[in-house]
Amino acid sequence: MKGSFLFTPDLGVSLIVTAGECVDPLVSSLYASSFLASSRYNFLYSANFAKLYGSSGWSPSQRDRQPWLQVDLGRKYRLVAIATQGTFNSYDWITKYTLLYGDRPDSWTPYIMDGGNSTLPANWNYYQVKRNVFHYAFTAKHIRLLPLAWNTENGGKIGVRLELFGCSYDSYVLQYNGDDSVVYMYPEKRSRTQHDHIAINFKTLEQDGLLLHSEGIQGDLFTLELKRGRLYLHISLGSSVIHKVDGRTTLTAGSLLDNLHWHYVTIKRYGRQVNFTVDSHTVTAICKGEFTHLDLDTQLYVGGVIEQNLPHLPTTPNFRGCLENVFINDVNIIYKAKREEPEIRIPRKMHYACRDILLKPMTFAGPNNYLQVPGYFRKPKMFVKFKFRSWDYTGLLMFTRFADDLGALELGLSEGQINVTIFQPGKKKLQFAAGYRLNDGYWHTVDLAARDNLLTLTIDEEEGSPLKITNPFTIRTGDRYFFGGCPKTNNTIRKCETKLNRFHGCMQHIFIDNEQLDIDVILQRQWGRYAELLLGTCGITDRCSPNPCEHEGRCIQSWDDFICLCENTGYKGEVCHMSVYKESCEAYRLSGKYWSGNYTIDPDLSGPLKPFEVYCKMKSYKAWTVILHDRVDGTKVSGSSIDRPYIGNVNYWNASWDEVTALANTSLYCEQWIDYSCYKSRLLNTPSKSAPPTSPSRPSGPAPALTSPSTSKPIVTTACSWRILMTNCETSFG
Repeated sequence: MKGSFLFTPDLGVSLIVTAGECVDPLVSSLYASSFLASSRYNFLYSANFAKLYGSSGWSPSQRDRQPWLQVDLGRKYRLVAIATQGTFNSYDWITKYTLLYGDRPDSWTPYIMDGGNSTLPANWNYYQVKRNVFHYAFTAKHIRLLPLAWNTENGGKIGVRLELFGCSYDSYVLQYNGDDSVVYMYPEKRSRTQHDHIAINFKTLEQDGLLLHSEGIQGDLFTLELKRGRLYLHISLGSSVIHKVDGRTTLTAGSLLDNLHWHYVTIKRYGRQVNFTVDSHTVTAICKGEFTHLDLDTQLYVGGVIEQNLPHLPTTPNFRGCLENVFINDVNIIYKAKREEPEIRIPRKMHYACRDILLKPMTFAGPNNYLQVPGYFRKPKMFVKFKFRSWDYTGLLMFTRFADDLGALELGLSEGQINVTIFQPGKKKLQFAAGYRLNDGYWHTVDLAARDNLLTLTIDEEEGSPLKITNPFTIRTGDRYFFGGCPKTNNTIRKCETKLNRFHGCMQHIFIDNEQLDIDVILQRQWGRYAELLLGTCGITDRCSPNPCEHEGRCIQSWDDFICLCENTGYKGEVCHMSVYKESCEAYRLSGKYWSGNYTIDPDLSGPLKPFEVYCKMKSYKAWTVILHDRVDGTKVSGSSIDRPYIGNVNYWNASWDEVTALANTSLYCEQWIDYSCYKSRLLNTPSKSAPPTSPSRPSGPAPALTSPSTSKPIVTTACSWRILMTNCETSFG
C-alpha cells in the first residue's frame, strides 16, 4: 500500500542538456552596444573591444578608482564558465577579478566560489586564456567584471578580453503576494511512485514562506518551506502507530536566501535516500522508517495553501516573491498554469512576470571602505534610517559632526549591539546601547531621531520598546554623513573621527531627514564620495553554512573568516577534527597513565563516532579496556520454550553498538564471559534430553569476538539465571 511521488524535471531544451554540452560561446556574437564600462583608457580600448581573441581589449581610465566591465547578453542564459585574456600584444592583463551577475543592470549577485571566496584567478600574460568553470550553473542576463589586481611591470595596466559559456534558458515565472496558491491536481487524484525529482527556482525578500506542500492519508508528507532565510525539506514515507515509527525526516540547506536573488533547488529521492540541493550545497539523508514509496493524495500546493483543514500544514506563511521553472514529474507547473490547463487550479488571478523591487544595496568590502553623503545644514532635528546586515562584532555604522562646533554623533556596532555615542566639547561623552545579536547576518533596521535633549533609537521597527535618551545636549545637523568608515583626510574642521573598525557588510534604504538617498544620483553629481564599495549588490557570505566545524563544533564568523569553538565536543584543532582523547586504554598506559580507573576513549579518533567512557584496568605489561553494561546482575528466566524462547539483549553504558564495534576492531583480542545457573535446562544446540535434576549446572566460557547481542542465538531454558561477568578488550596502540 506504499508508493512514491515521482518528480522528474524536464527543464526543456535549455536545461536538459548536460554540463558538458552547455558550452556555447555567448559574447563573441554580441553587438558593440552590448558592452558597457565605467570608463575607457581611450577609444582604442573601449568596452566593445573586450571579446576573446580580439585585436585589442578593454582598459579603463587610469583615474578610475573602481573600474568595471559590463556585458548585456540580450536575454537570460544558463552560464557554466568564463574565460579571460589580456589586451592583444601588450603588457596589459588582470590577475584577479570578481564576477557579478543578475537579471538587471542595477541588481547584482556576486559569484562565490566553492569555499566562500569571491576572487577568481585570471591571467599571467596577454595571450593565454584562463578559463574558470563555475562549480554550479546559474542564470543571468547581465554580467559585470570587477578587476582586483593586474600586471604593473613594464608599464602594464588593466586589460581584459573575455568570453562566457552557457546555453539558452526558457524562463516561466509567477509572482506571489502572500495570498496566492497554485494547486496541481495529481492524475487519478493520487501520486504513488518510488523515485522523486523536483526542480524549483525562487527569489524573495522574506525570511519565511511555504514553497511546496502535499500530504497523504497514510501519514505521508512532502513540504518545502523557507524559515529564517534557510530552506527546510520535510518528507515522510509513512508512519506506523503499531510499531511506533515516526517517519518524518527533515533536511536543511542554504542560508541568507532572503536576498532577492535567484536560488536553485533540486530534490531527488531514490527509495529512502534523499538528495537536497540548494545552489551548490547538497545534503543527503536516509528517510526514517522502512517504507520506500511516497503516497500523496489529491493535490500539491505550490507557493502557498489557502485551505486550512490539512492536518500536517506548517505554520509558515505563504510565499511572497517569485517562482521560476517549477518542474514536477515532467510537468511544467507554471507553463500549465499560464495555459489554464485543467489539472491546474488557481483560486485567483496571478502575474506571470517578476516585479522586482529596486533596493540598490551596497557592500562595504574593503579595508578602507566608506560612504560620504550630504545632509541638510543647521537643522534642529535629525532623522537617520537605514538597513544593514553583517557578521562583524564591531564597526562604524554612521558618523556625523554637528554644526557650530556642538560635537558629533556616532552609531557603532559593538558586540552585536548598536552603540550611540554623543560627543560634546568640554563635556563627558554620552554613550548608550540597544539591540541584541544584530551581527547575525540578517537585515536589521536602525531608525534614529534626535532633537535638543532627546534622542530615540528604534531597532527593527519595534516601536513598543525604543531606546530613549534624555540628557542635556544640543542638535544642529551637519552637512555630511559618513557610513561604514571614515576617509583618510587632513581636513580637521569637518573630520570624521572614530576609534571603531571599518564596517564590513551591506547597507540599503538609507534615509536622511526623511528623504531616501539615491546613491546613483549623488555619485553622478559628485555630491558624495566613496571608496571600496560594491554598488547594487550585497556580497555577504555565510561561511558557517554548511558548518565547516566537525563533531558539532560551533562556528563563529566575521566578514572574511570563521573560527570553530570546540569546547565540550571532545575534539580540538581549527575545525574540531583532532580528538583530545586517546583511542584506547593501552594508549593511555603508554602515555604514562599507570593507574586503573575510568577514562574516556575515542577508538576512531577523528572519525564520526563520539568518545565514550570505559574502565581501564592497568597492568605493568598491558592494559585491559572494560566496557560496562546492564547485565552484570543475574536475570531469572522461566517458562521459555523452543517456540517462544527468551532473548536477552545487552545494553552498554555510555557507548552505542557502533562505538563498541569500533573498539573491538582496534583491539588485539576481546572476550565476553557469560555465567549461567540453570536447572533442567537445554543450552543452545545441546541434545533435547533434559539435564539431570541433581544439581545446578554452571557452564561458562568466553564468547567469540564481540557480536551483536540482538543477533546472537537465544538462550533456551526451563529455569535459568544468567549474567555476563565482563566485557574486556586487550587493545593495541598505533
